[in-house]
Amino acid sequence: DRICNGAADNASGIAMMLELARRLKEGPPLGRDVYVLATSAEEGGLLGARAFVRDPPLSLGSIVAAFNFDMMALAPAGSPVGFVGRGQTPLDGVILDELARSGRTLGDQSLADSFLQRQDGWALLQNGVPTVLLSTTFGSHAILDPFLSSHYHSPSDEADAIELGGAIEDLLMHEALIRRLADPARYQPP
Repeated sequence: DRICNGAADNASGIAMMLELARRLKEGPPLGRDVYVLATSAEEGGLLGARAFVRDPPLSLGSIVAAFNFDMMALAPAGSPVGFVGRGQTPLDGVILDELARSGRTLGDQSLADSFLQRQDGWALLQNGVPTVLLSTTFGSHAILDPFLSSHYHSPSDEADAIELGGAIEDLLMHEALIRRLADPARYQPP
């Protein structure tokens, strides 16, 4: 088997986006529009994300927040959250409030920071869009390093090896954050 199925990187991110979109649609109406965007060619230089910012279908200045979903299914439940983009946007307070409310803890910030320019959110962030990547995958070397050294970009990145515990917690955290940010009565950008 030489096929790289990419179960964790990045079918898990796409699956999370689709499930999150379904949950948001089935829930109470939101005060702001929510767009779901899947880009390609991240490893090729963030080509899909850069194409989006070059020719966006809406004003980039109208985007209140953007969340990147990459390698979302590696960590067990209860794992610390990696906060890629911390200190780069006005979203920090809302995100830290949600982490505290839900009893989640922050992971290794230097690890999360090392991925800032290596993920699609960087292209948006460089163009003024408040963008973060929140994931238990990027919260700890103990979780991320074994995957990178064995399954990353490899045929062994198979669906039977993914871990859904942290991914489920991350999904619920994103749903709560998006519901808050999509409510003009609860959040106004600075």
